[in-house]
Amino acid sequence: MEENEQIVKINNETKDKEVSPYDFIICPNCGQTEVGKFCPSCGQSNKDFNKPIKEIIGELASSINFDTRLVNTIKPFFLKPGFLSQEYFKGRRQKYVPPMRLYMFFSIIFFFLAQYAGIKSMNSADINPAKSDSSMQDFSLKVNNMQVDSIMGNNIFDKEKFTEEIKNDSTSSEGTKKAVLGGMNILNNKESFISSFLKNLSYVLFFLMPVFALILAMILWKSRLLYVKHLIFSINFHSFIFGLSSLAIIISLLLPDKISGYFLYILWGIPIYLMFGISRFYNRKLVGAFFKTLGASLIYMFVILIVLVVILYFTAQKFA
Repeated sequence: MEENEQIVKINNETKDKEVSPYDFIICPNCGQTEVGKFCPSCGQSNKDFNKPIKEIIGELASSINFDTRLVNTIKPFFLKPGFLSQEYFKGRRQKYVPPMRLYMFFSIIFFFLAQYAGIKSMNSADINPAKSDSSMQDFSLKVNNMQVDSIMGNNIFDKEKFTEEIKNDSTSSEGTKKAVLGGMNILNNKESFISSFLKNLSYVLFFLMPVFALILAMILWKSRLLYVKHLIFSINFHSFIFGLSSLAIIISLLLPDKISGYFLYILWGIPIYLMFGISRFYNRKLVGAFFKTLGASLIYMFVILIVLVVILYFTAQKFA
């Protein structure tokens, strides 16, 4: 009897700590009487917002811990490769931002900046005709023969007439015609093209994280780690790629063109980060980590190159 009374007393004390005087004691949704922070019967929160504003502000302030976790995460994330992955599997997770949330945070920033920078670059760049492809050179000569330059010089570019001339040109291949027409549509819809390309890229890169984890699992098979460990390491590594790339874009946008180009060299920090991350997380010497990084990077770059070509092709098909 005494043990039961102590258990009831402890439960009551715990419940008193969880429930403020302004919250529901009986669930208004289903009538359950044993209510803590959430009703055990229907799952509804027992919070009653019909209370003084200072109580609501206090609860919001106490519930927002993302800022603190972000501060705890950023420094080791950038300066201690592999550390957060170690902490995750050591069970010390509460004080750090979860891997997927960190990935979403940096990826959203990156794709926003990439779209803005891409549109700005395309608007300011001088677009020159291709010189390497002989068929494109021949086609450029035919375009000049149609006196398109003089028409554009008078700011009267008849797109429909130009398109018809291209379609009716019997001496050019269908592939060349389609490429030129598609290029015209892309130039006329630059923002839409970049937005569509980056949207497709974001989806594909998300699904490439498990692929990179698989590459790590194959290259580092002697570590005999579970696949989930490779996956968490991969997620944190991709978050770093987005974070460092975002920093490079911001610098390139803020500084003059003559200087900003040099800051792209900071992207060399990506393979260096991977090398030190492998050394720490997989407990490898730096020499061994260097060769593992080289192998994983070459395989992954080959995969990404194929993916980029495929994405570019299918995105361009929408504008052809």
